[in-house]
Amino acid sequence: MNRTVLSLLILAPLALAACGQTTPAPAAQTPAAQTPAAQAPDAQAPAPSGSTQAQIAAYAARPELQDEDSQAILREYASDPLLLQSLQRAYGDTSAPLNVEALAAEKVGGAPLQSQATGRAGYAQSVAWGSVSHYRAEKASPNYSGLRWGSDGCSAPDGFGLGYRDDFRPACDVHDFGYGNLPWLISKPYWPYNKARTDLAFLNNMETICAAKSWYARPACYAAANAYYHAVDIGGWAAWIRNS
Repeated sequence: MNRTVLSLLILAPLALAACGQTTPAPAAQTPAAQTPAAQAPDAQAPAPSGSTQAQIAAYAARPELQDEDSQAILREYASDPLLLQSLQRAYGDTSAPLNVEALAAEKVGGAPLQSQATGRAGYAQSVAWGSVSHYRAEKASPNYSGLRWGSDGCSAPDGFGLGYRDDFRPACDVHDFGYGNLPWLISKPYWPYNKARTDLAFLNNMETICAAKSWYARPACYAAANAYYHAVDIGGWAAWIRNS
C-alpha cells in the first residue's frame, strides 16, 4: 500500500492467550487440575444494546480487547457505526455482511449510474472491488494488458510497530490495484464513489482475513481492520490523485 496513505493508528499484534477455569476433581478421585475449553466471546456476554457509543463501550470492556492498541482504536472511533458493525460481526452478534456497494453509495450521497464502467475500466473495478482470490486469479491471467499490478504491501507509521501489516498484505495488494488503476481509467466525476468502494472493499477483504482467526484474536483484528480502513478513507486522496 502507498506509504503516504496510512497516517492513523495501526494496531499492534494481539498476544493470544488461552483463558479457562480450574475445575476441581470430584472428592472420590485423585485431585487434578482440569481446564475446560474456553468459550467464544459471544457466549460470555449478551450482545450490547443502546446507542452506537454505548454498544462500542460495552465491547471495549470485554477481555479480548484490553490490549492498549485496541483500546486506543475503540476510543478514537467510539461513535463510529462502521466499527460497531465490525465488532458485531467479530462477536457473532449479527449475520449481516458488509454491504460495500450500499455503503459506498451512501458515503458519496448516491452512486451515479455511470459509476459502473465497461471494458478495461469495468474489468479493473471488478478486480479492485472483488476478493483476494479473484485478484490473484486475474493477476495470473489478466483480461487486459497495460494494467498496474504492482504493490508495496501494507506499511505502518513509525512508532506504531508492524501491526497487522503481514496479516493484511493480501487485502493491501487488492487495494493497491484499485488505487493504481481506477484514477486513470475512471472520469473524475466518479472518483469519489470509486475510491469509497475501493476502500470499503479493502475493509471487507481484511474482515475476511480476520474471520479466519481464533475467536480470541478475532475482535482485535476487526478493530485493526477499521483503523487501516479509516487511514485510507481519510488519507488516501493524495495517493489516488498521484496515480491519475
